[in-house]
Amino acid sequence: MNRDVYKELLEFCEFTEEDLAKELDNFKYACNQSGLTEDDVLFALNDWIPKNWNVQYKGVRKMIGALMREFIDVCMTPVLKSEGKKIIYGILPAYSNLYYALKYAAGPDVYLSFPDILLTSVLNGYFHKSAPYLNQAEDDGITPGCRHCPLNKMRFSAYTSGLIAAPDVIWSWGFNCDEGPKTDELIQSLTGEEWNYVISRAPHDSLYGVDDDTIVRRVEFVAEELRTGFNTICDITDIKVLPEHFKEASDNLNRLSFKVAQVTQMVCKADPPIMTGNVLTSIASFQLFPYNRGLSFMEDAVDTMIVELRQMMKEGKGILPKGSPKVGCFFASAPVPWYDRMFLENGVCTTYSLTTGIVKKQLSQEFISDDPFMIMAETWLRRGTIQNMGSDVESMVEKVLANSPDGVIMGFFDFDRWLGAHQKLAAKMVEERTGIPHFYMESDFYDDRDYSQEAMRTRIESISQVLKMRKDIEE
Repeated sequence: MNRDVYKELLEFCEFTEEDLAKELDNFKYACNQSGLTEDDVLFALNDWIPKNWNVQYKGVRKMIGALMREFIDVCMTPVLKSEGKKIIYGILPAYSNLYYALKYAAGPDVYLSFPDILLTSVLNGYFHKSAPYLNQAEDDGITPGCRHCPLNKMRFSAYTSGLIAAPDVIWSWGFNCDEGPKTDELIQSLTGEEWNYVISRAPHDSLYGVDDDTIVRRVEFVAEELRTGFNTICDITDIKVLPEHFKEASDNLNRLSFKVAQVTQMVCKADPPIMTGNVLTSIASFQLFPYNRGLSFMEDAVDTMIVELRQMMKEGKGILPKGSPKVGCFFASAPVPWYDRMFLENGVCTTYSLTTGIVKKQLSQEFISDDPFMIMAETWLRRGTIQNMGSDVESMVEKVLANSPDGVIMGFFDFDRWLGAHQKLAAKMVEERTGIPHFYMESDFYDDRDYSQEAMRTRIESISQVLKMRKDIEE
């Protein structure tokens, strides 16, 4: 092949000539290490990315570029470890502010990320190539029949294949994932590699309908879990985090979160529809896992999107005709972007995700405290992944009413025993409270090996027909 498809893909992702001089060789190395061939890169460039992402927007191409940079770094972790860099991993769901504070304190001397969600998002979202790693994990001992989370499979096989280095420590957030800590034990037992891991837990014992964040002892418990875990990480890695590092992390996260909220609001209100939900999930991913490169590349992408989307709305242009139905999602899938494309092909646009949306209560503070961990704990206990179901449903109702979708898609969580069951109940309850139809789709947010596009097409077509008929009746 005479073309340099690696360079073409990075140019497509808005890498400048200066960027290419720094990143091209490392990108080629990352592709080679992860098993991506020239044909895979060409497929991504000519087919998968243009077909499944809103790449008519420069901001979306920059967004993909920001995550490609993170992909380069995670594939470089064996090299970084050999150079003496500290390696810190984590798993979802986590309080990302603490990781950014660690990064601001240590700078280039530390690498941090959640390699499983990052690799799954990039390999499947942009190349449709996470299957080899998931298959390998099943061959090596993680049984496929139990529907174990693909993130744990990815972390397992990425390490056993040599793609990622063993961490100096992994902060295993067992807030609602009981498989995560056990996967780290499995890696250790099968490979003989000592994985230092710190486990933090949240209590799941409050009564239905009682706000978790108003019970002082619960806030204090979570604050102590955050404090103990964080201090243990600092001790293991010998990183000293100062108050200014916490402030820098908070300020940067809040600023970018506000901009992402602007994009989300525009996407939800625009008619005709202007962008799909997989993009909204991707630009909010910095809240779900930390970026080793920091937030500047994603912030530049979001800034570009805001300008482009405003212009689209001003000109009355969109990706579907005016009046097309729009749906919210429990969590729009970035690792399996063809869900969004199939809805588009049926005249429906996916938009925001309930999991990343913010409600007014999350912006307030009830406990007045100078302790940053108490403040973080109160905030954390208002997250949907941590709240009891009654509080979570209240938040969902507020988010649905605020964004006025024509319907809401729940599901994609077959891999998760806890969240999957929770959504089936929540769908009925939120529909009754809002009058907005909710649909549950049996599927997997991360892994589409068992869900072919043709098999899902019938379900998506049926939902789309119902939404369009309701829209016609209302008009």
